[in-house]
Amino acid sequence: LTLLGRSAGLLLLALGIAAVLGVPLGIGMALSRRGGVAPLVLLLSILGISTPSFLLAMLFWIINIQIYRQMGMENAPLPPTGFGWDAHMVMPALVLAARPLAQIVQVTYVSMSGVLREDYVRTAQSKGLAERVVLGRHALRNVLIPILTTLGTSLRFSLASLPVVEYFFVWPGAGLTLLQAIESGSSQLVTDLIVSL
Repeated sequence: LTLLGRSAGLLLLALGIAAVLGVPLGIGMALSRRGGVAPLVLLLSILGISTPSFLLAMLFWIINIQIYRQMGMENAPLPPTGFGWDAHMVMPALVLAARPLAQIVQVTYVSMSGVLREDYVRTAQSKGLAERVVLGRHALRNVLIPILTTLGTSLRFSLASLPVVEYFFVWPGAGLTLLQAIESGSSQLVTDLIVSL
């Protein structure tokens, strides 16, 4: 239960980051389709989906080390490894959040773009309702279903990346224990962890 609790905390933080950042980015892209920002964010979301977790983890390590060297700090700004319910969670959670974030941005953008072209949204706009009211009451309610579905399906990608991320950041959770059990040949523990995950 301790191992699963540590992993669940990391996964919940990662999915929370993905939802909090992904939905506003997708809505912003849908609202500013003509601007030059939307293609850039869409390209970054494609990169977020296709970048392997271990590569992103190494990039975060390198960035952390470069900040440490450039600023002449006594310690690295973020702890590179170890367990703790503090700054130790930042880099692993960001790595786990990358793919769900990218998927949520894409789904929100596509869904919101479609909803904004619907008749009921244009009718609400022509009645003189404020843009905030049109988005909140009419558009966002219909976009929430695909967003929540994407968030649920993104959990499987985060679970698949969990052992690699926990191994990289030496986070003592279910993923790291699973890799250690495979290495030591503990087939019963491997089975229990795979079933629980």
